[in-house]
Amino acid sequence: MKKGPFYTLLIFLCCNGLIAQKKSIAERLGYKAETKLLIIHADDLGVTHSENSASIKGLEETPVNSASIMVPCPWFPEIAKYARNNPKIDFGLHLTLNSEWISYKWGPVTSKDSVATLVNTQGFFYPEIQDVVDKSKPQHVALELRNQIKKAYQFGIDVTHLDAHMGTATRTPEFLAAYIKLGKEFELPVLLDKRMDFLQHEAVKGLINDRVIIDNNVLTASPEDYDSGMAAYYTKILSELEPGLNTLLIHLAYDDIEMKAVTVGHDYWHAAWRQADVDFFSSADCRELIKQNNIVLITWRELRDKIVRKK
Repeated sequence: MKKGPFYTLLIFLCCNGLIAQKKSIAERLGYKAETKLLIIHADDLGVTHSENSASIKGLEETPVNSASIMVPCPWFPEIAKYARNNPKIDFGLHLTLNSEWISYKWGPVTSKDSVATLVNTQGFFYPEIQDVVDKSKPQHVALELRNQIKKAYQFGIDVTHLDAHMGTATRTPEFLAAYIKLGKEFELPVLLDKRMDFLQHEAVKGLINDRVIIDNNVLTASPEDYDSGMAAYYTKILSELEPGLNTLLIHLAYDDIEMKAVTVGHDYWHAAWRQADVDFFSSADCRELIKQNNIVLITWRELRDKIVRKK
């Protein structure tokens, strides 16, 4: 087959790096493509003093290297003060649209009359994801989430990323689009899994570009994993971690009076579940598994500064 001038130009451009292959997230951060990158990420800070205390200890003394804060929750001021005083620690926002516990509640940071579809007759967020999906207007969702971000900045938090409490902010195409747009507005990475519903939806796919971070795997224990033993679950996860960007979502709190009272009536994600996370990630076994499996721990701050905000 005769190769014309266009073919010659194409070869010239490729050889001189003028047409570059798309680099992986690992390569864009300066690692080899096959590197196993992991963010060990503690959720639900701000929900209780127990959650704050255990998570702070985890961030200071264990491989846990990232956390996210629930702005509407009662213990938000405590963790916001800690974040202000420790600006190098990786704190994102656990954008919140649910209040799931039986006797421990919170509502929006926005005036309730401005986001009326987000609250029940008592003025609290709905406990169930489906209630939010069925009853909430996307414009109310976007307004409340934006105000949670703005409040975090008002309290002096150097926000590194956004993620979604219970995944609710990603559960419809309209919610997901608002969530991604907020990431773009504030130049923050948002937690997205390549297997997530609606990424290819018409309302969403046009928002995805090379500054939108998509994880290879977002991993978290299920009730079945808890029943089988959390140490066994985390050992398997760390031993079989795939190359690329992985985020492991955990919940650190103590099995104390406060956390037992908050989570009463729930069979899972309760105080004992959270203590099991504390126990594993504080263990020598956890550190050894990370070392043995050549896992590189990274933070959302790296992703924010080196990819999302890179000039």
